[in-house]
Amino acid sequence: MINNYYTLRALVREWRPDLVGTTIRDIYSQNKNELTIALGDTDRDWMVRGSVERPFLHLFRKSGYAKARRNVATLFGEGIGQEVLEVRIANRDRLVYFDLEDESQILWQLFGARANVFHVGADGTINEAFQNDSEHAGTDPPTPYPAPMPETFDEFEDRWTNDRNKTRQAVQSAVSLFGAPLAQETLHRAGVATDAPRDCTEAERGALFEASMALRKALEDPDPVIYREGPFPDAFALVPLQHRDAGPAERFDTVDAAVTDFVRGTLAKQHFHRLYDTLEEALTSAAEHHRQSAERIREELESESRAGRYERWGHLLMAQQDQVPAGTDEVELPNLFGGGETVAIPLDPSKSPVENAQHYYERARSTRRSREEAEQRLGDTIERARQAQQLLNKLRDVRTLDGIKQFRAEHEEALAPFVEQKDAGVDRFPYRRFDLEEGFEVWVGKNARQNHELTFHTAQKYDLWLHAREVPGAHTVLHLPNRDAEPGSRRIHAAAAIAAHYSQAKGSGVVPVMVTERKYVTSPTGAEPGVVRVDREDVVMVEPGLPE
Repeated sequence: MINNYYTLRALVREWRPDLVGTTIRDIYSQNKNELTIALGDTDRDWMVRGSVERPFLHLFRKSGYAKARRNVATLFGEGIGQEVLEVRIANRDRLVYFDLEDESQILWQLFGARANVFHVGADGTINEAFQNDSEHAGTDPPTPYPAPMPETFDEFEDRWTNDRNKTRQAVQSAVSLFGAPLAQETLHRAGVATDAPRDCTEAERGALFEASMALRKALEDPDPVIYREGPFPDAFALVPLQHRDAGPAERFDTVDAAVTDFVRGTLAKQHFHRLYDTLEEALTSAAEHHRQSAERIREELESESRAGRYERWGHLLMAQQDQVPAGTDEVELPNLFGGGETVAIPLDPSKSPVENAQHYYERARSTRRSREEAEQRLGDTIERARQAQQLLNKLRDVRTLDGIKQFRAEHEEALAPFVEQKDAGVDRFPYRRFDLEEGFEVWVGKNARQNHELTFHTAQKYDLWLHAREVPGAHTVLHLPNRDAEPGSRRIHAAAAIAAHYSQAKGSGVVPVMVTERKYVTSPTGAEPGVVRVDREDVVMVEPGLPE
């Protein structure tokens, strides 16, 4: 709900008294996909900072002015030094404007796959774009489109659709400015538990309309709250959500303070998981790998010594040379060192009996050396498994960003054998990401929690969702640059190959992969994270693999 229209409208209302009349001191970017506008007057400085990177589009304000000394790009130079005449939001649309004294504007577009920030000149065309400047410069800026909102029950009925999977989704369609949390709150306040919209009675739809109108009225006078999950924020809401009353929550006096707290806490949470998840995955894999290796070594050591068998074959060949036919690839000889039973001995037909015997003597010596090395390796492998498990147990007690930073620093040397030495925090994007060009990207979850976040909170409804069929694997999304974009067969098959690679069918020659629009993927009530139901699907057959 952080970039919901109602949240942005509330922020604009609270910012206007402070920011109108200030002068833009600087406009810069010091992090990828993040833009900062520094403003101030004789009394105070502010920074308005926003990110246009999915999955966490946001806009918030900080008091003061701070800027990194290196790796900073200055942008929108013509806007620097201008006085802010107005701060406003488009009617029922997520376009936020800073109107400047020279009749230019800074325009934040905070929705969709092509979220961006523009400096719009006095002539009404884009002077400069934060993202893809060469594509946008000289073109018209985004046009506001007021989202239709029902004011009567008849209008609500006209916008109601039965082809949604969930009643909550039908509410979102009917009340288009409501995101999933507000739509869920509408169901709760209306007392409607009917799962499918086609099964809702007229009385239930009437209750949903009345609840939505009451909620819209409440949003006019925000009472912001943050719901927490451990040390990190889990959800932000402009008004207390009755369907979440059981969870720990913190109330705020202003939307501005709540949004700033939520954004900073969420960024800290993302940073925590970038540092934590990489270590947990590496240590879990290392502990299991070394345990399995130790088990294989034990089985080998407990089996009959191959060295003894090779040496016995050599002895039998030397003692019974005259019974070995020339040019044969196997011979059966009496076991002179056992109970007299026949022993089958493989031979190299190009060698004499003595040369075959010498070959087995050498193999016996080599095998004994290997066994001695295996005995030494067993101890080392058991110790590696113990170290990895011990580190993993300590890691799982870490709950905070400061804690994971301290853990990495204190155990840097011990972690080195198990973890790649590149900084897990370099890429702020939380998922595996593959560029398929022209704005098409493949995003892949790394664990069950990420699978759920990717599918139900990051992917657009029109993105393509992929998963290896009938085997465990990662949720994979082929992200489209816009709803009308056509990925084509080549990109779909490339995305399917990636989905197959990150599944338990990775070692198969050909893997069936489900492909469907994200809107046809739902989470069954009460299901564990990552468990889904797919209502429509196509299947493509691909070889698992990653793009070169």
